[in-house]
Amino acid sequence: MLKFLRMGNKRTKTIWWALIVVTVITFVGGFVFLFGIGLDTTRTAQSRGEIGIVNGASISRVDLANALNDQRAAFQKQTGADADAEESRALETQAWRSLVTQHLLLDEARKLGLEASNQEVVISLQSSPPAALAGAPAFQTNGQFDPKKYVAALRDPNNNWAPFEAQARQTIPMRKLQERMLASLKLAEPELRRAYRDRYEQVGLTVVQISPSQQPNVPAPSDADVERVYQKYRSRFASGARTQLELLMLPMKFSQDEIRAAREVAQGLCDRAKRGEDFATLAKDYSEGPGAARGGEVNRVFQPHEFGQAMEAKMAAIPVGGISDPFQDGPYWVVIKVLSRIPDPVSSIPNMHIAQLAIRIRAGESSLRDQYQAATKVRDRAVRVGLGKAAAENGLSTTRTQPYDYNNTPPELLPAPEAADWGLSAKAGAVSRVLEGPEEFIIAQVAAQHPAGIPPKADVIEQLRQVAQLETRIALAKPQADKAAQALAAGQKLEDAARAAGTTAFTVASMSRAAPDQRLAPVQEVVGAAFAAPPGRTIGPIQTLAGWFFVRVDRRAPADPAAFDQLKPQITQDIITRRQQSFFLTWLADLRSKAKVQDFRGETGS
Repeated sequence: MLKFLRMGNKRTKTIWWALIVVTVITFVGGFVFLFGIGLDTTRTAQSRGEIGIVNGASISRVDLANALNDQRAAFQKQTGADADAEESRALETQAWRSLVTQHLLLDEARKLGLEASNQEVVISLQSSPPAALAGAPAFQTNGQFDPKKYVAALRDPNNNWAPFEAQARQTIPMRKLQERMLASLKLAEPELRRAYRDRYEQVGLTVVQISPSQQPNVPAPSDADVERVYQKYRSRFASGARTQLELLMLPMKFSQDEIRAAREVAQGLCDRAKRGEDFATLAKDYSEGPGAARGGEVNRVFQPHEFGQAMEAKMAAIPVGGISDPFQDGPYWVVIKVLSRIPDPVSSIPNMHIAQLAIRIRAGESSLRDQYQAATKVRDRAVRVGLGKAAAENGLSTTRTQPYDYNNTPPELLPAPEAADWGLSAKAGAVSRVLEGPEEFIIAQVAAQHPAGIPPKADVIEQLRQVAQLETRIALAKPQADKAAQALAAGQKLEDAARAAGTTAFTVASMSRAAPDQRLAPVQEVVGAAFAAPPGRTIGPIQTLAGWFFVRVDRRAPADPAAFDQLKPQITQDIITRRQQSFFLTWLADLRSKAKVQDFRGETGS
């Protein structure tokens, strides 16, 4: 491989070296810390530069760097742009999770004796280039992966493919494991026919919804009400194992000089844009905010009031193509360009589609160090007395996340996603190290670890109170539903019965069980009743958590039996794919719950 580096052009050499150097380091670095064999395993692992251990197998910083390179390459291929700072943090979290998953799968594959033969490794490299190589400029032609260049590199005897062969020898047993597990999933003919019916049988409906009462001063639910609701809906609260964290957020502080320096940079760029320089190019070159790689474009729309009271009127007055003056938003000075205005269905003020140019306020190294050390003192105190008490002693307050799992990171943890993963593997009461987010220092403590299953009533008490109060409001709306029922009993049409009850009917032109009208999707009991009723019949009142419903089936179009055989392969593939994903994720979650995962990215040694 080193000969290849010397022989290739300068750009190819640089790319190839970047791809292999981190792999080589792993083999060199493995011999450095043998003297520590008798020390504490965790501290020894950390001293070797390892960032985690999964069931005794280490994850090094090099492993994470390689996984992150793969994530970045996939992101760049999918979006056509490099990840910005916020997206990079998410990619790092995904890279860490992929490494944990790989270790767990490899363990299971080894237990089953699954291995990769030499021939399988060769075929894998020939047919599935590693992501890091597929996205490398050395193997690109006109921005696309060039198989001819890749095949030429494979055939070159001077290239050392050992690191990539080792990677293939790991991935092939994992792929065999997944194939073995998922091959056992089958579908019976009756199930396929039900799925076909659910997709292609259509009904047209007229619907009346009587919403829960909005009467003010509804009595608070009693303990008996809460208990009744818990017993009625307890199964709906069932979930997998979840973690809940207590958080202390310490916003970064900046001096007036630091604030002024960033403002001057933002003002200079604003002036250049107003003089006619391309805003998107300036954002790509200088912006440090989300969407910089896309010219600062933000993939959502805004109402002027979302910029705060001080900026609302100014933002509303900016015309399409106009550019705002710089304004401070947390640790950034921001310049906004209005790309377009889009009508809002519920407001007379149109939405704004914008691009932004964000310049970060940067604290000096000394200031950041002082702030970090101050946060560390709070953290060290939290280890002894708890995070809430340590925060209160310093005039600070903490918050709690909702219970979460691997698939549902709380929004509070988005600035420091490593805290979310640390919490999933830490013990109750553990305190994280001080984590640095984009705008704050963060300290987390594991407040609770909730086992899988139906949670205790105390854990969902607030949700239960909300449901109990909702049921009270539904009961208060029953007289209105009774008026509609009485009108129907007197022979009136559904539309007239709706008016008698003080509301109006709406129509659904056509829908299937699998794709119900969005207004009915949350109330599956109404959808089921609609498909069970014959055309022309009105059914109701049906009580749901969204109120009372009356439904008339105006037309029904059965699924065409003749088309079943033609669509059967597609339906089979769709169902199998969903079932495989569900089965695999459930199995993987069980593996994670039993695994011993040590995440040193947030570990403090406490």
